[in-house]
Amino acid sequence: MRRYVLLAAAVAPILAVTAAVSVPGCSEEFENICAFLNDPDSCYHAFQSETAAGCWTPGAGNGPSGAFASRDKLDVCFLDEGGQIVFDPPLDIAAFPPKTMAFKRLDRTAAECGSATFSGEFSYSVTVQVPCTADEIDGGVAACADAGADSTIKIGKTITLATPEGRSTLDVSCTNGSSHHFNRVDIQECATEGQDQLQPRAVLEANAGNQPPPDADPTMTGDYAGSVKLSVHYPQSNSIVEFEKGKTRVEQPPVVVEYFNCRIPAPAPLCFDGEKDGLETDIDCGGTLCTKRCEESQSCALDSDCATGTCRTDSSGFLKCQAAASSSASATTGGGAGAGAGGAGGTGGAGGQ
Repeated sequence: MRRYVLLAAAVAPILAVTAAVSVPGCSEEFENICAFLNDPDSCYHAFQSETAAGCWTPGAGNGPSGAFASRDKLDVCFLDEGGQIVFDPPLDIAAFPPKTMAFKRLDRTAAECGSATFSGEFSYSVTVQVPCTADEIDGGVAACADAGADSTIKIGKTITLATPEGRSTLDVSCTNGSSHHFNRVDIQECATEGQDQLQPRAVLEANAGNQPPPDADPTMTGDYAGSVKLSVHYPQSNSIVEFEKGKTRVEQPPVVVEYFNCRIPAPAPLCFDGEKDGLETDIDCGGTLCTKRCEESQSCALDSDCATGTCRTDSSGFLKCQAAASSSASATTGGGAGAGAGGAGGTGGAGGQ
């Protein structure tokens, strides 16, 4: 089904946010997404301006960085500047990159200052706690009812974007309670250059890290660590300009807000992971990959697997590292055997007599 959209040649008519686009033969109607994103007074840009001084500072590289304490349970990312990013449920390292996530940010005092959910590039929700404004206090907003001029009472500002799987529709729910219905394909029809930059979207970058060499020093595996990072690209208002009659393009790049960038500890080297794996003959010892040799009673295959240098079958029929035979004991045993032989010879002589 082909859709027809009548576009004005100048930028000003594009800003008519109320104009709806209809699909011939269908009952579904869409608002002009380019007009909405280019309008500085839209609720999308209002959310950005109202929350810019909240939990997250706009700008690539300005987001909070931190690290997980363990790769076995990715539930809390401890931030370098203080505070935490708490994931509920925890991220599963075995299912990277994650398809969905929900998290909240706690400041240095453990107070929640924001939260978000993510389920796709065009499906996410962000909430930021910001102080009540004078208009909200005077307007009788319930959460701000007890706020005074110097109050630190905060209220959550939320924007939600949703795109059903397999569709190009985009639904936006704004902080002021309004909602909007768009078709993302329309962006290609109102900005001939750079239209991809107009797409409000979440970008997830995740890798689980790489396996270090088997016998690597566990304290020197930083180069093998993983990471997970979430950012949202917010198109700027008034970014669509007319550069030739009837032709428009995007001249301002989107504002990037990084919500977290968390390091994931590298996997433990095989020779230090507390398990019998690889070519090991017992836990983290023996074989040709680990320099550590196995102790007495640990499993082995060759003498070289053992710190004692002795690999023998035990009473149960299993090869185990055993204590090395004492050289002095061997000498004593050998001397006794010789004496016994001599004595036997003497007895024989006596018999001959």
